[in-house]
Amino acid sequence: MALDSKISFGLSAVLAITTLAASQTFKLQLAETKGMTILGGGLASAFFMFLLTAVGNLEGILLGKGFELQFIPEVAFSLVVSLVVAGSIHRVSITVCLLLSLAILSS
Repeated sequence: MALDSKISFGLSAVLAITTLAASQTFKLQLAETKGMTILGGGLASAFFMFLLTAVGNLEGILLGKGFELQFIPEVAFSLVVSLVVAGSIHRVSITVCLLLSLAILSS
């Protein structure tokens, strides 16, 4: 069952903020070991998914139901922001975030 765009926007925005807060709170722990840096990249790619969903729902609310996400403004913005978040954790997290985010986009 699909949610209404307003509810989906609110939920995805809250999840994006929560994911961002968790990644910044546990930044030092996520950068300690190899496995945790990979987890940090996965966390940043989850942030990408929530942010992209929030942006898409917000544009759908403001511009109407027929609006579709495009690669250059919306997806690129969400990807760059999530890569910056991953970069604040560790350099390896950037690569993991990029690969997992591309996997999310391809599915």
